Amino acid sequence: MPEFHIEEMSGEVVIARHTTRAADAKSALRGVIGGRISLRAGQQHWFRVVDERKASVHEFGVEETAQRKDFAK
Repeated sequence: MPEFHIEEMSGEVVIARHTTRAADAKSALRGVIGGRISLRAGQQHWFRVVDERKASVHEFGVEETAQRKDFAK
């Protein structure tokens, strides 16, 4: 399996780095953070995934679920 370099970003600042092996970029990120992944759409907190074997860079965000408010008392 190819190796992927994952950078966790806050805006344009790298806040963490990870390296992992996976079948593809999305699987690599899922293995590091879990959760639901989407293409980046302007999020402040996002992930850059680099596949040096294919010389490609992918940008992903994390899908945020709406907070459900329980009004029952």
